[in-house]
Amino acid sequence: MFRRFSTLALLVAGLLLAAVFPVMADKPTYRPHLVNLGFDTLGEPATGVNSDIALNADSGFAYVGAIEEFTVKAVDVSDPTNPTLTAEASVLGGLAGPLDVKVAGDILAASTQGPPFAGPLPELPGVTLFDVSDPADPVPVSHLSGADFFDDGPYGSHNSFLWEDGEKTWLFVAGLDFISMVVFDVTIPAAPVRVAYYDNNYEDDLGPFPFVHDLFVQENNEQVLVYQAGIKGVEILDVTDALSGACPAECELTFDDNVVGYNHYTGLLFGDVNAEASPPVTRPWFSHYIEPTASGDVAWAGDEAACGPPGIVHAFDTSELGSPGAAAPLEEIGIIVENPDSAMCNNERNVPEARGEHAGSFGNFHAFENTGHNFDISGDDLMVRADYSRGVNVYDISDPTDASRVAQARGLNDGVGAYKSAGGGGGLSFPLIWGVVYDGDLIYASDIAQGIFVLDLIEN
Repeated sequence: MFRRFSTLALLVAGLLLAAVFPVMADKPTYRPHLVNLGFDTLGEPATGVNSDIALNADSGFAYVGAIEEFTVKAVDVSDPTNPTLTAEASVLGGLAGPLDVKVAGDILAASTQGPPFAGPLPELPGVTLFDVSDPADPVPVSHLSGADFFDDGPYGSHNSFLWEDGEKTWLFVAGLDFISMVVFDVTIPAAPVRVAYYDNNYEDDLGPFPFVHDLFVQENNEQVLVYQAGIKGVEILDVTDALSGACPAECELTFDDNVVGYNHYTGLLFGDVNAEASPPVTRPWFSHYIEPTASGDVAWAGDEAACGPPGIVHAFDTSELGSPGAAAPLEEIGIIVENPDSAMCNNERNVPEARGEHAGSFGNFHAFENTGHNFDISGDDLMVRADYSRGVNVYDISDPTDASRVAQARGLNDGVGAYKSAGGGGGLSFPLIWGVVYDGDLIYASDIAQGIFVLDLIEN
């Protein structure tokens, strides 16, 4: 009897191993160091300050925001070894140049914001829409802004998201003059139509502050979902009906009617508190960027904190969302932690005097140099993250409970730009990566003070 059982057990074990090993064999491994294929200063001299980056893979062009120059830079990346600046197009309004750029088809969106910067444009900050039917030469065609003024001036928008449904192109704007989210039909970018808005200024333990910093839009199971990150933490809205023309005029979206998942874990302006209705997370702070995996089973949200505390990206289980009126509290199931470098946090390698005339606009940016910024997710398996002075990091997130770094590039310093060449040992001796885009094993990275890098993620 024992013998028969042992034979059966071995057979079952063999079948299990046969099923597991092909999966393991198919899982790629990568060289630990990203290869720098190409670099461009995005203008001469390379003065900065560059911000986010967007890629139109079909046209072979990337677009980078330029904060001090109030422009969007078009970059031909069809030859990744030789990225080439082809044009700089000015935004139509704002008190700071574009902090965010997005592209979909022939439309480019550049978000401009208000304080703390001061610029030459009289129009209110908001979102400038460009026609990029000629990808090498963006043409501004309209500008969207709020009508409210505040004690410190108009605020504008930090971030937006362009999404196509096959028939129309939609623009989701975060934090437009302190309205949590505003949705526009921009199919005709010269004549955008406002169709919906969401204001999360409801009373709760976190206080009435309806700021959404970043958002991401994805269709899943015939639902159009908006993933939001900001002062209140993470919220996921179902906006399917709002985009279908269900409202006779503008749709008012609400927490009760549209939110299907949430975790109100943050309290940057109100102290580190957790709302009773949501499970706590590792460290309550400011929810900065959010993006779901391709399957929608996991949403990753990154914090941005002052230099010193570790940079944390939270994985939330979004495999089973609730419904309007019965939103599901989202459980944190994993984290990615990167600890800062003490020399950079103490400003020993980035003294303010080295910034010269840029000190006013660049400010105390060193305070954020060791926390993660934006990231880009590929499928359900890879996250490519812009980590400011820690360069670019790539993580295997196939198991969100046990994510691990698989590749990185920290030596991205070509010694160019005003910040790099300040002399006297005071110039930056490390990168400052704002944003990244991953496409076909190539990583396009925007460095705040240097320009654009094109990196190669190589499989073993």
